[in-house]
Amino acid sequence: MNTPSPLQPRLARYEDWPEIITVDARSFALPAPLPEAEIAEFRAKVAGALVVRDEGSDGDPLVAVSLYHELPVTVPGGAALTSAGLSWVSVTATHRRRGLLRRMLTDQFAMWREAGLPIATLTASEGGIYERFGFGPACFAHSVAIAPTAVDWRTPAPADSRVRYGTREQIAQQIPELHARWARTRPGAIGRPATWWPSILADRGFRRNSQTSDLYYLLHRDGYAAYRLDAREMSATVEEFCAVTPQAHTDLWRVLTGLDLVTSISAKVPVDDTLPLELRNARAVQINGRSDELWVSLLDVPAALAARTYGADGTIMLTVTDGWAGRDGEYLLTVTDGQATVDTATVPADALPAVPRAELSVSVLSSMYTGGIPARQFAAAGRIRADDEAIALLDAMFATSRAPFAGTYF
Repeated sequence: MNTPSPLQPRLARYEDWPEIITVDARSFALPAPLPEAEIAEFRAKVAGALVVRDEGSDGDPLVAVSLYHELPVTVPGGAALTSAGLSWVSVTATHRRRGLLRRMLTDQFAMWREAGLPIATLTASEGGIYERFGFGPACFAHSVAIAPTAVDWRTPAPADSRVRYGTREQIAQQIPELHARWARTRPGAIGRPATWWPSILADRGFRRNSQTSDLYYLLHRDGYAAYRLDAREMSATVEEFCAVTPQAHTDLWRVLTGLDLVTSISAKVPVDDTLPLELRNARAVQINGRSDELWVSLLDVPAALAARTYGADGTIMLTVTDGWAGRDGEYLLTVTDGQATVDTATVPADALPAVPRAELSVSVLSSMYTGGIPARQFAAAGRIRADDEAIALLDAMFATSRAPFAGTYF
């Protein structure tokens, strides 16, 4: 007779949360314990959480956790899909290599499908874990360092900067709506439900050290920026930057690059950010790195493909492979006037001889979904099997006018 494993995922209970916080703190260098009010605030953001306790050890210690939030994500064309935002995935160092991650994600995928969520998202602390589950990097960011003394704007400064420092009341009233407006303009942007704003605006102490300042908010009618100062080097770190219009982008950066005594500014920006092009000396903005910012996995392939708009019309047969969640199959993608229909009925190759075909994994399709990586790059890397005609069509279809950028880490 088989003995049940003492390591089985189950839904988190109220009494699990202090240990969930402890496990997360050990995994991601966060503070613990937390006051009950902060734990309650975080629980309100969680749509579903799984834990694993080692029932074969003294005290039944909590050894693994995985949870998700229901978060809107903007897809190309401006629609917002509710995504399963996977987060806080951790297995304690004492219980590695026992299949706990796979068990938790098996259950989480089932939860997401039952909830009817078409897409999953995550911000990955490690880059080699999640492709096996059908995730692919879909949004990217440049880490930039700006030398204020080298900044020379191509256009004259306005008589009135149109930017003001926000009071606590103004910040609470205006920032959520400004962020929502910005998110609608950028593919890949993660929207923030109302339950997220209290902890963001609280700017709690663990987000800084004894030498860094509180967050200072700059408000514009079409955007905002939040930064903090480091007294050791008189540097500034831009923690948030959301500009709905090009004018707001310019106005906010004019103020940020003119901060008194600040010798350097660091920020993470979209890979198509225009700041260097607005300066006479583009080298004032030094790109120090490029990182994946958001990973995506299409849970319901037809629904997700039909939700976004496309840059070119056409028809292509996608043969999708998936070794994890049963999403493999053939999807006939037809785009007319930028809108897609998806047929999942199996169509023999000889029945559609003129239709281009491409074979790719669900991870690759998920990476392409937001427009972050073009098909031609995946093809050059040997990760899409298709002829030149199909690759050109995929490139044109999935192209976006703006680079995807999430803007929220979770």
